Amino acid sequence: MAETLEAAATPLTIQVIRQGSWAKPDIKCVGYAGDRAVLKDFSDKSWPVRLLGRRQVAREMRALRRLQGIAGIPRCFGEAGACGILMEPIEGEWITRWCRRKRAETAPMFDRLRTLVGQIHARGVAHIDLRKRDNILITEDGRPCIIDFNASFCFDPAGLGARFLFPILRRIDDAAVLKWKSRLAPELLTEAESARHRLMSRLRRFWIFN
Repeated sequence: MAETLEAAATPLTIQVIRQGSWAKPDIKCVGYAGDRAVLKDFSDKSWPVRLLGRRQVAREMRALRRLQGIAGIPRCFGEAGACGILMEPIEGEWITRWCRRKRAETAPMFDRLRTLVGQIHARGVAHIDLRKRDNILITEDGRPCIIDFNASFCFDPAGLGARFLFPILRRIDDAAVLKWKSRLAPELLTEAESARHRLMSRLRRFWIFN
């Protein structure tokens, strides 16, 4: 697929997956160049929301491009107009639903999720919104996928942010994984993980992404 979708090649909407509220993008399944893709689109929102949406689209594209090639991260196909981003569809269900159905398979899934978050961090990216169940999808065979990088941070390895802010944001992502592990499979927590989870639970009142 092209890196940027020109106006003359507007994707054809196949299905509206979710109609966003006044400040949220519409999520659509679209057809383009013989493929199916997911379009996150702010174009029908008011101009202040479109302005904010452009910033979110740019932030998400930057993160996804840096993470390309990691299994469990959707491929980014490019911009769609000024307020949209076109991505690979991810087939999976919320981590909460999957764990309720497949209790016996939660241990290897959480190991894979921890590895995936580590791969994201190794590329200099922090997601910071993994406490939201919508953002962690699990495939039928137990492979975790992470979506919705519109609030993420990307760091230059040589920058001050990588030295001072990135370690804090990495811990926030790690704490989110422990949140889901403690809620969905508490018997899998080690003593060290339980202690970290208790500490982060006390501190999270100061964090906006709950």
